[in-house]
Amino acid sequence: MPPKDTDFSPAVSELNQIIDNKKIPSAMLFTGRPGAGRKQAAFRFAKALNCASDRHPPCNRCRSCKKIDSRMHPDMVLVDLPDKKKVITISQIREMEALIAARSNEARYRMVLISHADHMNIQAQNALLKALEEPAKGTFFILIARDAATLLPTIKSRVRLLQFRPITGAALTDHLCTSFSAEPRAARIAAATAGSDLDLALTLLNIQNRPDRADTKTSQAAPAPKMDWQAGRAWIIQQLFGLISGTSAARIQNALYFSWQLGLDTERIMPGLAVMRTFFRDLCIFRHAPEKIVNLDFLAVFEDIGPHIDDSQCLTWMTALHETEQRMDSNSSVRMSMDRFFLRIMQI
Repeated sequence: MPPKDTDFSPAVSELNQIIDNKKIPSAMLFTGRPGAGRKQAAFRFAKALNCASDRHPPCNRCRSCKKIDSRMHPDMVLVDLPDKKKVITISQIREMEALIAARSNEARYRMVLISHADHMNIQAQNALLKALEEPAKGTFFILIARDAATLLPTIKSRVRLLQFRPITGAALTDHLCTSFSAEPRAARIAAATAGSDLDLALTLLNIQNRPDRADTKTSQAAPAPKMDWQAGRAWIIQQLFGLISGTSAARIQNALYFSWQLGLDTERIMPGLAVMRTFFRDLCIFRHAPEKIVNLDFLAVFEDIGPHIDDSQCLTWMTALHETEQRMDSNSSVRMSMDRFFLRIMQI
């Protein structure tokens, strides 16, 4: 019998108990900060209920598990914010109701997953209420929201609330190893880089690089190639070492190319910035506690460059990175913000 998923939070423990007891609520509400693992928990829950091996944790090898992992299962109904929109509308809820009016195709338990449920407008919430009151046979709903404040009291009264707390450090590392079969050293680096953001940790391990939106439109422009983040992390660190220690005039060209690469795809920005934060943090603490740096696989390079960097430089660079993140949060151009930051750390 394989071990159960790590019970890294009370919410996951409760889900495990539901699976064991086979008493499936018709609707649940997962609350918590983005990155707390709510969506991963929803899909793992659906896999466990439909796995051909009929065991928990799911086998991840059967037809059902593979379809759910690839987001190609016909009975996993996903509702999310349309591209560049701020609300989930009544038309989306009506489309979902039409889909679940018929019997499920192959799943024992069909899941309707509504991400950003707190972004449903009032009309959408009222439309959803009827589906919650009279759920289709063999169908359960999972609503994901940062908090429940904007949801109607009538909706909140019909869902089972599970609050997801962020996890960090050793607990996150253990969860990545146990539940996602991550290699221990890579899991430790990903956990330290991501902080409490499970989604980001999975991205850095190349475990979660799939679009989850049900209504994402296909763009006519060729998409930017997906970053292999285990190799990408090493590439970013090597680029940063070159920018702060090189002497060649080619550094400017390299900096602009670096900025262009990160700007190819908005999904690269957050992981890239997270890796940069660990790099400058490591530079700050290396002279005082080298064994505590995150990027221990670059220890030899830190030993080479560390003696030439003083604390004031590190703090200046970290402040500049923080200011860059604030600019991007206020919708400044990613490319211009990164160009400015890289030129600044080179003292151009």
